[in-house]
Amino acid sequence: MLLLLKMWMPALMVWSLIPAVVQAQPPQAEIDAAIRRGVSFLKSRPDYGRNGLNAFVAYTLLKAGEPPDSPFIQRCVKNILVDHNQKNAEGEIVYKPGGDFNYCAGVQLMVLEAIDPKKYYTEIRSTVDFLIQTQHSTGSWYYPGDTPHNGDTSITQYAVLGLWAAERAGAQIPTDVWDKAARWHLSTQLRNGGFGYHPAEPSESAAKHTMGVAGTGSLYIISEMLYPNGKPLVPESNQADGIKKKRFGFLEKVDLAENADGEGKPLITKPTVPLSAIDNGKSKGLDWVVKNYNIRKPTGWPIYYLYGLERIAALADMKKLGPHDWYADGARELLTTQREDGSWLGAGNIPPSTCLAIIFLSKATVKSIKPKYVPEPVGSGLLAGGRGLPENLAEVQMRNGKVQSKSLSGDLTELLAQLEDPANADLEATQESLIETITLGDREKLIQQKERVLKLIEARSPDVRRTAIWALARTNDFRVAPHLIEALNDPDLGVRIEARNGLCTLSRKIRGLGMPEDPLADVPDNLDEKERIKIVNQWSEEATKRWQKWYNSIKPFEEKFNLYEVLNQLPASK
Repeated sequence: MLLLLKMWMPALMVWSLIPAVVQAQPPQAEIDAAIRRGVSFLKSRPDYGRNGLNAFVAYTLLKAGEPPDSPFIQRCVKNILVDHNQKNAEGEIVYKPGGDFNYCAGVQLMVLEAIDPKKYYTEIRSTVDFLIQTQHSTGSWYYPGDTPHNGDTSITQYAVLGLWAAERAGAQIPTDVWDKAARWHLSTQLRNGGFGYHPAEPSESAAKHTMGVAGTGSLYIISEMLYPNGKPLVPESNQADGIKKKRFGFLEKVDLAENADGEGKPLITKPTVPLSAIDNGKSKGLDWVVKNYNIRKPTGWPIYYLYGLERIAALADMKKLGPHDWYADGARELLTTQREDGSWLGAGNIPPSTCLAIIFLSKATVKSIKPKYVPEPVGSGLLAGGRGLPENLAEVQMRNGKVQSKSLSGDLTELLAQLEDPANADLEATQESLIETITLGDREKLIQQKERVLKLIEARSPDVRRTAIWALARTNDFRVAPHLIEALNDPDLGVRIEARNGLCTLSRKIRGLGMPEDPLADVPDNLDEKERIKIVNQWSEEATKRWQKWYNSIKPFEEKFNLYEVLNQLPASK
């Protein structure tokens, strides 16, 4: 017996070392080579058209290191932008994803945020609005149509990923959207912590590996959106309350996040789903993922499962999932199953499976966790940017290296009185304080002062008129629309642009009915002044016509069918 043990001991020692060798992560050079072959396969198809795959390929290549300005990426972006120039039944330019609906919208947001959130901010906002509108009342997302359902864990995952990308791009998402999504995930999570594909369908409600990582990953994102750094998301208030006050420049970009419901309700509210409930859901989900870890034969798409594992590990900041070295295991599996042409077969859908494999190998989620971009308001830094220093240098202060006037107290009545005073020498400070007071304060006070603000539209100073138009658009009173439409023909171009932006805010039509924000934005600097005036007047005429048509369709009943309108709708006499 002792002799037998001596004979087998060396073999046992060698055998005990085998798992350590087998389980080691493949060399990085081999992983990089596999990524390059996969990228080459994806780029062998010149155009992916208007669908979710087009955006998914673009996102994959970006995370694999493809430059955003490469011809291939720009071709993908061109396809995405086509979706933002569709027309509805009324002939208005709207966003409408070409194929795959919410899945497509979510991935497009991921692409635009990864390329240039500042350049594509308008497209990001319109896509966000689309996803908010298509969210089911339960908090989930699904396919288009009226089919009864209780959500789709996979589609909901992509909506959450897209909105998360939009948040990183600076587009605030209403708390209610995240709140409802949290409630849906917790209500559909199985007792064992897993998730099914379609919770309402018995045949699709059982726990799957792919849905377990999808649902758990979504809970991690939702948790961070509702409780950043473990603290509840609350509306920004005055510094006296111990919370940093948001700075607003005069004349902001059209960002409809400020009044997402169109009824003056605050965008950011206190979450209704407790952090403890979300943490419990995350913990149960992660436990299920670790206990049911299965690289070789997971239920659902194998590479889709790896894609979800990568995201959970990044969001939870875990190098290992329990005892499992998820990246080493997944990388070995993918290097073994990559085909000669550089693709992966997956569950039979080759291009998506190839994308998923590259995203996993590239550790794409880690690259997405970065400081969010905060868009700079249009018109910020006007003092430093060309309007000169204030006459009274005692009334200035430095902010971010720029000279700015000190803000006045935030009493709306006092601020309006300052604007009504033509001799006001501190107009910039008054404008800034008014914008902050209206944005952070009580909208009812603004509505009570509406008549005073209306009179300011006729002020001599273009800046006062612009400020008045900005304020009127925040009353959420559609009856001020005719005044904004009339201002589209103001003598000052800045006032006209502010009127157009105000109508976008009031109507929740961020694309401005297809009219560009600035008619001279793409005009050559050496263009003749007469031609400039002609272009601006044509822009104003067309904008007036489109916005008047919009207002006629929604204006209050008591304003319909007035004599002027009836006479203008009658056919001309012969």
